Amino acid sequence: MASVNSSSPLSLFYRYFHYTLSLLVVVLVIVTFGNFQVFISKQTLHQWDGDIPVLVRFLGNCFLLLVFIMQHSVMATEWFKSNLATWLQINVSERLLYVTCTCITLLFLILWWQSIPETYLWYIDTEQRSFLWLFFFLLHLVGWVALGLEVLIMDFREMIGVDQVYRYYNHQNPLLLRRARKLREIYSRMRHPGAVILTTLLWLHPLMTLDRLILACTLTSYTIGHHSFDESHYEFAEKYFTVQFSETVHKSYTRNQHS
Repeated sequence: MASVNSSSPLSLFYRYFHYTLSLLVVVLVIVTFGNFQVFISKQTLHQWDGDIPVLVRFLGNCFLLLVFIMQHSVMATEWFKSNLATWLQINVSERLLYVTCTCITLLFLILWWQSIPETYLWYIDTEQRSFLWLFFFLLHLVGWVALGLEVLIMDFREMIGVDQVYRYYNHQNPLLLRRARKLREIYSRMRHPGAVILTTLLWLHPLMTLDRLILACTLTSYTIGHHSFDESHYEFAEKYFTVQFSETVHKSYTRNQHS
């Protein structure tokens, strides 16, 4: 975004436009995350039309995954970011735009996904087995809670782009510039948390139908192939996020004591 006088009408318009956009993105992320949780963890089949041939449903699901991965990958490249900044002059809201497009493509995938129950690797009907239903429910619940804690540790506001907008209009440096070099390297390779947890939830499920198998294999391969770390990154991440978690718990405890 081009620099303008901070007290000019145009500057005020940009400020409140970005604040409104930030609020809408927060709502969109929450809605998308909720739908994604149901999509991944529900123990029943997704929508499917038996009149549509299996091959057509298979290719349709592959196309949905391809669209999501292409959007997620291309928009994350430095080439795209630099050209986006040059063409549209939206440096401050680049992350907001990326998160918005990710949510839209993910919701599109969830809405049009078709189950393929005719072919499966395993199929455990938990509707008639309450103990198994409870086991998978609790397993996925623990996974999503752990993922939520990871998001809080990594700074949710910065991850979705809201913090960048706030700091820009308050004349503060981006938060990442204040992070350690090694942490910036980690974020450049894996911008969001939960890769291991998501992979676990994809595979530990009672219904491994053909469509679920496609989803699990594709996202697992993408996660492993897209993120590359050496041992020093793992060691730094373990120490850094352990400290971050301790500080978060301490701050929460202190607030509760004073309230």
